[in-house]
Amino acid sequence: MNEGGSGATPTLDKASFRYAVGHFPTGVEPLLILVSVERSTLMHQLVLESRAFAINLLGKWSESTARYFADNARLAAPEFREGSFRLGTTGAPILNEATGYLEATVHGTHQAGDHTVIVGRVVALEISSEDEPLVYYRSGYRSLD
Repeated sequence: MNEGGSGATPTLDKASFRYAVGHFPTGVEPLLILVSVERSTLMHQLVLESRAFAINLLGKWSESTARYFADNARLAAPEFREGSFRLGTTGAPILNEATGYLEATVHGTHQAGDHTVIVGRVVALEISSEDEPLVYYRSGYRSLD
């Protein structure tokens, strides 16, 4: 990876790609959000069947929750623990610890490698806390401090 700024083109692989896009903190689209979901996952099946999903916004104290949902080992048991969530207007799970959420219905999909890019039209949202967000930047969880 070209961390030193020498101008040399880094090798194009997953690590260098993550390093590069890790410098882009966010993007905005009016009333549309997107997620990229691996097609072999249960989540992929559930979103396409229900035609709805939620993006739970996590605060800086929720790193363990983010790591839990990023690990496929969670699929050995029910993903959402009783009492840790509520159902949103579309029936998508909203985590109690989330600082906010965006709920969406599926607007469109696009096959991309082993993932599906799912574009959602936002139908509900809430910000329940102004606490600092959990940020994944440059291959790690960070604080805005």
